[in-house]
Amino acid sequence: MTRPSADLPLYVINLPASADRRASIQRQAAALGIEVTVWDAVNGHSDHPLFAKVDEKRRLTCKGRPFRPGEIGCWASHYLLWQQCVDSGRPMIVFEDDITIDPRFLDVLRDLPRLPDSVGYFRLHAADRPSSPWVQFGDFVLHRYWRSPLCAFGYYLAPSAAEKFLRHADRWVLPVDDYMDLAWLHGVECLGLKPGVVRSGDLFASVIQAGRKAKPGVGVLGWWSREIYRARLSVRWFAYNLASRLRWRTRIGNG
Repeated sequence: MTRPSADLPLYVINLPASADRRASIQRQAAALGIEVTVWDAVNGHSDHPLFAKVDEKRRLTCKGRPFRPGEIGCWASHYLLWQQCVDSGRPMIVFEDDITIDPRFLDVLRDLPRLPDSVGYFRLHAADRPSSPWVQFGDFVLHRYWRSPLCAFGYYLAPSAAEKFLRHADRWVLPVDDYMDLAWLHGVECLGLKPGVVRSGDLFASVIQAGRKAKPGVGVLGWWSREIYRARLSVRWFAYNLASRLRWRTRIGNG
């Protein structure tokens, strides 16, 4: 694997129309002395070839409602960056544009060369979800989440993990951040950094919530389909976690 270096590319997914968000994260980057590259987000309200990957029938079965435009635009934006990661053969950092970057992010960049080769992906925020320490590098500990940590505010991505994400992303059913958690499907462990160095931006949280439309009702059949899928997903998480814990104990016992 190509190891991280001082010129590790830092991409920010941003819609051209969202100038305030772009300006906010550029100000933060300038204050930290780092350079970010704006990656034009895909507008979910416009046509795009990647939208053909949306499995509308299975989506309705699993979630009880269709994707919102912003969700499929987000999917396509991350997907294209995964392709960029593979094509370039270099690791990268991916940010969404509505975040606050902690100054300790500079320490993450400093410590990345100590990252084990086996780690190809981890989130940069610390989620309040069940987790266990996985590996330490520098002043940080990567935790393995036992439940979906939600959101994709920012993450480290190596070509090896990007390739795995792409290989299993032919049908879009879940939101992209939920898909990235399905380690049993694509083989990329669900890891997150603690302490976290990014979080949802205070500046935009209230604006987003105020402008967000209520989710449409799913109806009785849609509700049952969604709940059955949630139950199946919980079983998959349980089975995968159980197998992981057994492997973990075996590794410790042999060590």
